[in-house]
Amino acid sequence: MNHTEEFNKQIITVIPGIHCAIGYGIANSILVEGIDGNIIIDTLESREGAIELHKDFQAISSKPVVAIIYTHNHADHVFGAEVLAGDNVKNVKVYSHSTTRKIIDTAMSVVQSINFQRSARQFGTYLTEADGHINSGIGLYLNFKRNNTRALLYPTDTFNTDKWALTIAGREFVLYHAPGETDDQIVIHMPKEKVLFAADNIYKSFPNIYAIRGTTTRNAIQWASSLDLMRNLRPEYLIPSHTKPISGEDYIHEVITNYRDGIQFVHDQTVRFMNKGLTPDEIVGNKLIQLPDHLQVHPYLQQFYGTVDWSVRAIFDQYLGWFSGKTSDLNPDSPIVRAQNLIRLGGGNEKVFEMAKIAYSEQKYQWCLELTEALTLYPEDANVSDIIQLQVLSLQNLASVQTSAPARNWYLTKSLEIQGLMDVKPVAERRVQSILKSALNSSLMLLPVSLDNKKANGVNQLILFHVNDTDEHFSIHVRNEIADIKWKWPENIHSNDVDMIVEVNKEETWKQLIAGVKSPILAHLNGEIITKTGDEQTNSTGGIKLKTFLDMFSEQ
Repeated sequence: MNHTEEFNKQIITVIPGIHCAIGYGIANSILVEGIDGNIIIDTLESREGAIELHKDFQAISSKPVVAIIYTHNHADHVFGAEVLAGDNVKNVKVYSHSTTRKIIDTAMSVVQSINFQRSARQFGTYLTEADGHINSGIGLYLNFKRNNTRALLYPTDTFNTDKWALTIAGREFVLYHAPGETDDQIVIHMPKEKVLFAADNIYKSFPNIYAIRGTTTRNAIQWASSLDLMRNLRPEYLIPSHTKPISGEDYIHEVITNYRDGIQFVHDQTVRFMNKGLTPDEIVGNKLIQLPDHLQVHPYLQQFYGTVDWSVRAIFDQYLGWFSGKTSDLNPDSPIVRAQNLIRLGGGNEKVFEMAKIAYSEQKYQWCLELTEALTLYPEDANVSDIIQLQVLSLQNLASVQTSAPARNWYLTKSLEIQGLMDVKPVAERRVQSILKSALNSSLMLLPVSLDNKKANGVNQLILFHVNDTDEHFSIHVRNEIADIKWKWPENIHSNDVDMIVEVNKEETWKQLIAGVKSPILAHLNGEIITKTGDEQTNSTGGIKLKTFLDMFSEQ
């Protein structure tokens, strides 16, 4: 696969005053020069990634940045904002759809650990050129490694209508809500200049209707509808948030039309075969859905990023859920039991390993991978190092035949992980910083999904919290191995039902407590928290009790 020509680091001046930066990370960032200030559209994926771009944008125009527009919530569009805002960071306005902040906060809290790991595999974040990394499919690389930090600015001005016309620094913009790759996606039209900023609704690759890093299925019909909106604007310049800008009204109209037709075709044919009773494996395995010839060869529908097969599986799941309809899939054995049964069927570990080696020699790398995965799950007396080495070879060969960069990157990353040469995990500091910089209600979202149910077994404790500097009340009730969090104190509650009341001096103190950077015992001794019994009597041992309570949350 060679898809590197799109991603050499450069700043393209699309028309005077509008500049698109490519290759500084996986996403593009756009500088629009206004009369008395500049506007930035999307801001790269990290503080570290945005530093060089900020200097290069300043070299083009030293006017203050007065506005930032987020096209959607993805990390590669929002986490460099504070850097690109420059000296005007305290005064800059940040525009987005009204749902963007909520989605950012959710992604930063409940699934951030697994999202980091799977994203690193999909984008090849830890791969080097020597490891076989080429690019990330829609950009050169994701500049968000283990120690990189976020420079997020939350939206200050939002809209929840179909469109929003506004003037910023003398420039006229129309923001359209155009859900596609995300539900909060907006596209930005500058009608006088006939420029359309396409966000992630179109890029030079088959779209990611499902991303293997882990996402809900993107609604294909909704995406196609947004592309209809875009093509009907008849722009002369189209600037995606990934891959190069293109120009020419007729050519842009043709590109968008074919792109939306490709999405609709895969959707419609998937549903057609679903209605015939076929499973995802049958549809994909029998290659029943292939793009029509004119779409198959179109440069904007090559499967460098998303793939038709992944889209088929995602669309099936969107309509019918995880169950394929094949009866043996209803209650399958555990992976270890299946591995054990497969090895027994094959005549034992030694014979199955020989079969895996034969599969490899016959270039049946997928079958070799499945056999070696079974052997590593149920190794018995097998030579595990030999099994892993064969598994590594099968992964590397599978990577070599992938068109999709995410698939290639995943195979190569896993090959290094199973050898112990790569550890794809976020540092603890990243979680801490996410909590400290998030809103209070967002930090609370992390607690229920961090509860160690074994530690909470038999526990029935209700604690009421009051944060003094923000005058916010919430309760945490651990009962029957779940954490029930309410954003206010329960009404008509009897004091005997309350185990403790905790007065926290500052919101910052609360975040430090749940991030694990401040001890509840020390905070209690220092007067940063005051604990009382349910009948409002001071509790001298409250710091110890609060520590025991918070220790039930496994991430502490």
